[in-house]
Amino acid sequence: MTKEIRPYGCWPSPITTEMVAGQSRRFGLLQKVGPWIWWSEGRPGEQGRTSLMRARANRPPEDILPPPFSARSRVHEYGGGEYFVVEDTVYFVNDADQDIYLLVVGGTPERVTNAENFRFADFTLDETRNRLIAIAETVPPDGDGEHGQPENSLSTISLDQSRFGRIETLTSGRDFYAAPRLSPDGRKLAWLDWQLPDMPWDQAELHVGEFDASGQLGRAKSIAGGDGNAVFQPEWGPDGRLYFVSDKSGTGKLYVWDGDTVDLALQCDGDLSRPLWALGTRSYAIATDGSIAATTLVDGVAQFVFSSGKTREPKPVALPVRGLENVITNDTGFGAIVTRDNEPPAVAHISVETSSLTTLRASAEIDLDSGDISRGEALEFPGAEGASVFAQYYPPRNGHFQGPAGALPPAILTVHGGPTGSTDRGLKLKTQYWTGRGFAVLDVDYSGSTGYGRAYRDRLDGAWGIRDVADMVAAARYLAESGRADRRHIVISGGSAGGFTVLLALATGDTFAAGACYYGVSDLAQLLAFTHKFESGYLYRLMGVGPDDWQQVFRERSPLSHVDEISQPIIFFQGLEDKVVPPDQSRMMVEALRTRGIPVRYHEFEDEHHGFRRAETICQSLEAELAFYVEALQLAENK
Repeated sequence: MTKEIRPYGCWPSPITTEMVAGQSRRFGLLQKVGPWIWWSEGRPGEQGRTSLMRARANRPPEDILPPPFSARSRVHEYGGGEYFVVEDTVYFVNDADQDIYLLVVGGTPERVTNAENFRFADFTLDETRNRLIAIAETVPPDGDGEHGQPENSLSTISLDQSRFGRIETLTSGRDFYAAPRLSPDGRKLAWLDWQLPDMPWDQAELHVGEFDASGQLGRAKSIAGGDGNAVFQPEWGPDGRLYFVSDKSGTGKLYVWDGDTVDLALQCDGDLSRPLWALGTRSYAIATDGSIAATTLVDGVAQFVFSSGKTREPKPVALPVRGLENVITNDTGFGAIVTRDNEPPAVAHISVETSSLTTLRASAEIDLDSGDISRGEALEFPGAEGASVFAQYYPPRNGHFQGPAGALPPAILTVHGGPTGSTDRGLKLKTQYWTGRGFAVLDVDYSGSTGYGRAYRDRLDGAWGIRDVADMVAAARYLAESGRADRRHIVISGGSAGGFTVLLALATGDTFAAGACYYGVSDLAQLLAFTHKFESGYLYRLMGVGPDDWQQVFRERSPLSHVDEISQPIIFFQGLEDKVVPPDQSRMMVEALRTRGIPVRYHEFEDEHHGFRRAETICQSLEAELAFYVEALQLAENK
């Protein structure tokens, strides 16, 4: 079929904003229960409500949680660990009140706690003592910031009828807790904790305590972590040994503790560590027969490996995927959230024997022709100081249109949040929204990203706002020099920490023609004063300062201090309920730029927090961003 020639960036596309927003379900925590695989499912089309689903082989998925209930925890602000299932009973945190509810499949949710100013997450059931064990976070009535900070503990919630819902503290005194895991015999509890100013991926420590006759924890024993390395995802094996990931070797490896000594459990390439932004994040699973499946990242590329339990050297399993996350095991195999080149992300069942996938639930039901799908290409190029930087490149792709002869496409360079995080792989409808209209997209894993080992992540320590910016500039230069994009029409887009990088990148020169900033950081001092407890020490490490010497560096590194150096047009998007990056961060930049006469567009959204969840917000944002690029780059005139 002959394609019609139209200017890049102006192609009609079958991918609409409604497809991106309304049909892009967001999969969260996975859990195995016998033959069932459970997951949480965020739905932009239901005002961001998170339902609970389950599925098993040869049966359609079942929607378990009735509206208006929404399973979402706000512990550490980013949540995760929002539910826990035992047979046909699920315990979940309801978003509206942050209390715990009990739901028997097919029934009506029953309130377990009625605890004002409490949040809960990351459950396990202590069946012997008829109680839940969870992270409990008490929030001062006036909120946090300058009025005080939440306090975290490991606590129990009684399920006895006479004491139903009573909360009692097991252990406290550390700034943060995660992953309480009960041993198979019910005698020991393992957990992670860490202290400010560290983040969990800096120095999370693994502890084990033993219960006494009254159900209280005895003195805890430190197993691993701290002292410059971090532990991730403790899990008890069926044999009573404790498994965990540690990055003490420079990359996340799986270890096992037998009660006395720690030994390497798997000998495989790549990185098993993940940044614990959301509680319950996983990279491996142990089956009842002792076999282990893991999703390791080798230079940011996902590999699925399997060990029968008889060897430390697992075999790779070739699967038709680009990404694998949150792997679990059930009675018939393994499950994970998978991404592929030609299908939307999905919850899938994995058969090791046949190296095959069975989709249980796709994030969207779409019918796209292969000619309309842009497939990612892994790129490696020299970034700051000549060190390698990694990215995923998606060229313009449309089955009906092509650009004019000799013309190069405009490109959108995306900066992921975190900054401790990474880009997604595989088909994303938001990326296809752009490529189907004639834009190239480059998702950059700049220095500081995860999936490449600790040294790559630590590159950003003390250099946030410098090295990430240099990597993005290098990425734009590489696209232009390799003939993948028109150097005059390269724009940059990012949210949260990515928005911070966007603003500073625009202040460094004329590399980028325009920028889009979603709930981005503009004033580091204000962020330090008002951000939530979880990230209150994060900035010190990223900026290379301490609590006593931060003022000058924060001032020099804040985008608001460089507003006079920005001359390119910018569009801003901000949620008014954002507690991570408050609205004033965007408003100050907008006002300062408008005072200088810089073209600025600004969009605020009520009832949106950090990261947009509502379909109408996502639609409006995408439409506004597209219109902004077309005007800023004068794309319709490039014929």
